[in-house]
Formats: sequence, structure tokens, C-alpha cells
Amino acid sequence: MSMREMRRGRRLHHSRFLQPRLPAFWLFVLIVGLTGIVALAEQSLYRTMSPSGWALSWFLLALYGLPVVLVVYVLDLYEREPVPLLVAAFAWGAIAATTLSAIGNAGWGLTVARLGGPEFAARWTAALTAPFVEEILKGCGVVLIYLIARDEVDDVMDGFVYGAICGLGFAIVEDVFYFMAVFGGEPSGVVQGFWLRVVASGLYGHVLYTGLVGMAIGVVVSRRATEALRHRLWVAAGLCALAAFAHFVWNSPLLTLFPAQPWAGADYLLVVVATAVKGLPLLVFVAIAVTLARRRERRWLHQALAGEIGLDGISAAELHLLENPRRRRAARRAMRRRAGPRAAGLLHRLQREQVNLAMVASRVGDGDDPALSRQRAYCRSLRDALRAIPAAAPAGDEGPEGRG
Repeated sequence: MSMREMRRGRRLHHSRFLQPRLPAFWLFVLIVGLTGIVALAEQSLYRTMSPSGWALSWFLLALYGLPVVLVVYVLDLYEREPVPLLVAAFAWGAIAATTLSAIGNAGWGLTVARLGGPEFAARWTAALTAPFVEEILKGCGVVLIYLIARDEVDDVMDGFVYGAICGLGFAIVEDVFYFMAVFGGEPSGVVQGFWLRVVASGLYGHVLYTGLVGMAIGVVVSRRATEALRHRLWVAAGLCALAAFAHFVWNSPLLTLFPAQPWAGADYLLVVVATAVKGLPLLVFVAIAVTLARRRERRWLHQALAGEIGLDGISAAELHLLENPRRRRAARRAMRRRAGPRAAGLLHRLQREQVNLAMVASRVGDGDDPALSRQRAYCRSLRDALRAIPAAAPAGDEGPEGRG
């Protein structure tokens, strides 16, 4: 088998965002394109209102958003999501979900005002409308990502990653709105808004809500072989209900311990306490859920590759390294010191393709499947290339034939 054939056959799992043959792709492009016109007009208005405040808003939110993206990106232990799909998830949250939510919240807000009166509406509209309108619309973005690239949402963690990135996009654009329209738009107001909505509240909001919704979608679409549809739907409904409830509590006047404005001195610390009272329980729950999902990923990898040990794709020593992210990184650092960056890059590539081997093995169910044979052969070719580099051979991850 030639190298070209192996490369053609090995990329069975990853999907591209650009899928012009799929209706879901064009629906995504159409909605983001149309809502993007409105979003750009809104940002242009903010820039006209206060150029310095608008620029400061985006600068501060970039300082917040970039680390969050990095943390969410590395949560997936074995198969990092394609960057174009993550960009698409962010764009949906930032453009489509925010624009459509503004329309939906306004419409349902009028209904709440008619039914409950002005005083009730002033206190409860945000809690009764936003959790449902916004989480449904953000969730639709994750569903479209799945329909465009079905193979990419193959576990609960994948759903969390796409949901969290979508929620981050929503949060950033919503924060710009608040900085400009609620906190006055001047630099001093932007800084105050940044303290309240990001420094004090940035761990508890849309990233977690939509991360849970994404987990729910991941449960439904990725556990067909192991769990009945009824059970998957109940679990997904529970996760979505928790996201909406947490959003409801955050927006409601319940458990509100915020000091009266204007704030001074210790009031800024009381703001941190007030946001923690509302948001910390959800953060703890999500942290536990993510930890359990990561453990599930480890079990899946071991089960998928246990039957491959001794064949061309992976050895017991390689699987031992692959199962633990720290061991993988340590092996690559040691390889770089011993044999140089090219060898470290090959080892990284081999590890990535062995994860893809697990993906293929878990999908085909037949040890003699041609796709599985091609992936094994590709892993072997990478290993052979690695061994050909001086000082790279004694890497501690010898091939199957080296295990006797």
C-alpha cells in the first residue's frame, strides 16, 4: 500500500465545516449571514456612540475570551476538535444566537408584561424569557454543527466543547451590549461592567449553560450503541433543564445579594460574593460532569485499543503513554531532547493517528475491515519513519513486534 493510499484512507473521522452538499451547511450560512448584517450594524452603532469605550470593550473581552477558548479546547483529552468547526460554533453564538435572542426575548417580554403587569415584568422578564429563548437558540447552533460534521460529535465531551464555545461567543457579544447600553459606554463604565460581568461572573454564565446543552446533544447522538433512546432523552432533558434553571436563577431576583449602586471600596468584593452565591453550585456540577466525561473517554480509548495491541497499529507501551495526557507530553519532550523536533513531531502525529485508530476500531466492529487495516498500516508507517531518525528508536514505545 502506498503512502498516498494510506493518507487517503486514514482521515475517516474528522469532518470539514465546508460541506456544500449538506442542507444544514447552507442553513447555517444563511442564518449567520442574515443575522450578521444586523450584528455588524449594531457594532457600528456602538462604535459611533463611544469609539474608546467600544474598543476597550473588545480589548478586555479578548483578554477574557482567549484563555477560556484555550481551556475548553484542551478539555478533550484525545481528539481535539477541528478549528474551523470551533470558529463556526463561536460565530453562531456571537452572531446568530445573539441577534435572534434579542428578537425572541423582546417578543416574549411583551407577553410577560401583558400577563403580569409592568412591575412584575421589570423583576422577572429576564428570568422567564432568556433561559428558554437563548438556550434553545444556542443549542440549535450545536445541532447544526453536528448535522454538518456528524463524526465530530462522538462523545459527551465533544458536545460540551462545541456548546461552551458557542456560549462564549454569545457571552462576549452580550457583554459588549451591556458595556455600551447599560453601563454607559464610556471607559469608566466599561471597566465597571467588566468587573461585574466578567471578573466576578465570567466563570458562571453562558459557557456553562450552553456547555450543558451541548453535553445533552452529545448524549443523544453518541450513545446509540450502548443506551436506549428513551434513557438518552431523559438524561439530555435533565441537562437542558439544569442549564435553563441555572440561567433562570442567575437572571431572577432570587438570592440577590448585590450591594446598592454606586459601588465603592468593599462593595466590589461583595459583588464577587453575590455572583458566587448564584453561580458557584453550577460551576461545581459542571466540573464534576466534565471530570466524569473525561474518565469515560479514558475507558473508551482503552477498550477500543485493547484488541489492537500486538498488531501493526499500537503496542502495549504506546497505549500506556497514549492513555495519559501527561505521559504523552512527557514522551514528546523526551523525544525532542533526544532526537530533535522532527522526531517529536512524528511521535505527536503517531499518537494522534493511534487515537484515530481507536475511532475506526470502535466504528467498524470487524477486525478485518479495510479501513481498520489502512489505519493500522498508516500508524506503522509513522513508527517506521520515527525509528529511521538517529536516536529516536529507543523511545520506550517500541512497535508490536518488539513486544515478543
